[in-house]
Amino acid sequence: MGLAIILALASGATWAIGMTVAKPALRHIDAISYILVRWSLVAPVALLYAHLTGTLGFPGWHAVGYAALAGVLDSALGGLIYLMAMERALAYQTTTLASTAPLWGVASAMLVLGEPFRWAAVGAAVLVVVGAFFLIGRRLSIRGHVAGSLLGLLTGFLWGFSETIPAKLALQHGMSPATLLFVFSCAGLVPIATALPLLRRRFSPRITRRGVTLTAASALGGAFLGWLLWLSSLERAPASVLSPIRGSTLLFSFLYAVVLLKECPPRRAVFGVLCVFGGVLLVSLR
Repeated sequence: MGLAIILALASGATWAIGMTVAKPALRHIDAISYILVRWSLVAPVALLYAHLTGTLGFPGWHAVGYAALAGVLDSALGGLIYLMAMERALAYQTTTLASTAPLWGVASAMLVLGEPFRWAAVGAAVLVVVGAFFLIGRRLSIRGHVAGSLLGLLTGFLWGFSETIPAKLALQHGMSPATLLFVFSCAGLVPIATALPLLRRRFSPRITRRGVTLTAASALGGAFLGWLLWLSSLERAPASVLSPIRGSTLLFSFLYAVVLLKECPPRRAVFGVLCVFGGVLLVSLR
């Protein structure tokens, strides 16, 4: 159990790197190219890692299906919505609201997996809504902070569901974390590549060397390492035990946004972060 907690905490720290780096990366690369480059790097690295560690295998189509579903919801749909949120709101707002993933993960477990209902989830939802209000700030704009914050919350839901339900089911069907990440990455690329002609009407191509460099840092330091650590921890302990540790992504991303991106959130934003973190922690307590 101790190793699982350490792995989950490390995944929170590394996931936050990828979430925060996305903000400066989008100044040099468009959202669609960012997703394509990011997961095109993760897939071969995950495959190589699975091969070198001897964990590459085919546990059955059920496991592949669950891993593919997680990839489509998380890396493709969730990733695209997250980048749209980043374009509309500040990094600390978007990363904080997207970091409500553990809240939605536990809620999904109660609804989908039949885990017992807990009133703590209701209280946590109230804290998340209050936190979102304080994170949005005083200047309300449908095209700006409000839209970005709502997209950030939607990202959190998609990430929370995909990393808890289909990912856990794939592991329970005997798929190794590295193989799961490889299938996950490939599945996330398929819908983006298929819908590329339509998406290019909304996201014009823009790729620079700096953009590719930042995207590579997000891919290897955030997506690959973060997911591998999380899946390895999820393999060793129940998701409900690890959810509070997974919520540390929120604090790490907030810290990175302030230290690395030099953002200066007001006091009300700090209170919003504490509310959202309290909601994540409350709903995750056993």
